[in-house]
Amino acid sequence: MSATLINCAYLVASVLFILGLKGLTHPRTAVRGNLLGALGMLLAVVVTLLDQRILSGEYILIGVVVGALVGMVLAVKIPLTSMPELVAVFNGLGGGASALVAGAALIEAQAPSYQFAAATSASGIIGAVTFWGSIVAFLKLMEVLKGLVRFPGQQLFNGVLVLGSAGLGAWLVLGEPHAFWA
Repeated sequence: MSATLINCAYLVASVLFILGLKGLTHPRTAVRGNLLGALGMLLAVVVTLLDQRILSGEYILIGVVVGALVGMVLAVKIPLTSMPELVAVFNGLGGGASALVAGAALIEAQAPSYQFAAATSASGIIGAVTFWGSIVAFLKLMEVLKGLVRFPGQQLFNGVLVLGSAGLGAWLVLGEPHAFWA
């Protein structure tokens, strides 16, 4: 596929995502919105697979089969009243996957550009925050954690985490092409 055709397909997928999200804002249009979002995702996945010229689809097929089986089991076993907890878990898994993919991309890159390293660092940080935030949300929904989670020096601790993450990301972007931890 040509780069122009691929980019046009990604643009159409993006529009479908936006229309899907808009459709999810009202119960009457939610089904249509969900279908538009799913169609956008299907288009994006197919175009990505064609763009990357993946010749061997065994791993993709295994992933689809395992994902479908897990989804079917969860759809049958999880009561509707537990959907918020399930959504928190799925959101956390997505964030964790994003962080892992970012790490794998950094390890795999031979000579990453500044833009690549910056985007990958941001992706990893956002994925990790999403993962841990979703775990907290899940535990609060399950009422394992009750009330506010606070401890002395929390603001300072959060500041150190933010500055540490930003510093490590900057070190990765500006420092060695392959940091010892990447």
